[in-house]
Amino acid sequence: MTSATYTPPATRQTFAGSGSSPKLSFGGIIKSERIKLTSLRSIRITLLVTLLASVGLSLLSAWAMKTTFSYDGMDPAALPAEGLQSYLLTVSTLASPFLALIFGVLGVFVISSEYSSGMILSSLAAVPRRTPMYFGKAIVLAVIAALTALVLVVLGLVIGLLFIPAAGAELFSYPVLTGALGAVVYLVCVALLGFGFAAALRSTAGGIALVAGIVFVLPIGLQFLMMTGWEWVPTVGSFLPMSLGSTLALGDISTNTDPTYGIGMLAIALWAAIPMALGLLVLKSRDAK
Repeated sequence: MTSATYTPPATRQTFAGSGSSPKLSFGGIIKSERIKLTSLRSIRITLLVTLLASVGLSLLSAWAMKTTFSYDGMDPAALPAEGLQSYLLTVSTLASPFLALIFGVLGVFVISSEYSSGMILSSLAAVPRRTPMYFGKAIVLAVIAALTALVLVVLGLVIGLLFIPAAGAELFSYPVLTGALGAVVYLVCVALLGFGFAAALRSTAGGIALVAGIVFVLPIGLQFLMMTGWEWVPTVGSFLPMSLGSTLALGDISTNTDPTYGIGMLAIALWAAIPMALGLLVLKSRDAK
């Protein structure tokens, strides 16, 4: 009597090198990137510093403007609609050009931390196709930056109303709403700009230096060139990120400013898109190490 030999049922292999793997959805990539980014200590610290800096600047500007009104003998409640709108935008968006560096650093950390820790190899092992992984990180970064910027603007508006309650009549006016939107878009684009440059350089220090140079140092250099009298210098300066941030924070108002609000939106979007494209090109063309 012979004993039957047990043959285990065929099983589908799903580990690396087996020739088959579970299908990975783009939604799963975004979820994993969200968990990864929100667990980074550097991201949490950056967001906390951003919140504290924004609230501090909003409090300072609201107090300074109310003190100025009182010193000049002006009743804030008697200000025209344009004055109250300008007050709300100043208090809620004044910090955005200065906070741009922090948002740029946030974008740098999102991708450069992968290279500094060696986690980029694990990320690419989990998501072999580099384009979905890259855009998954970018989308999560954009959402985090947008929510953070929105919270900062809303807190600024609340602070403004606490100091001058009469400004509440202009809270939902078109200039205030478009100015708030402009500040949010500006900060998100600067974060993506830092993300793109860090992906291309693969260096935290290099990415931060480049963001700081473009956002803060380059405008100072153009200020010196103003003394030459060259006509192209003011035009170029108005399209730098810091100038665009100030333009967008003013809202969509009917002025003769150049660039206009719509052109400013397009320009700051290009400032984000070009480094993003460069970062993707480098990611796809070079070895991960």
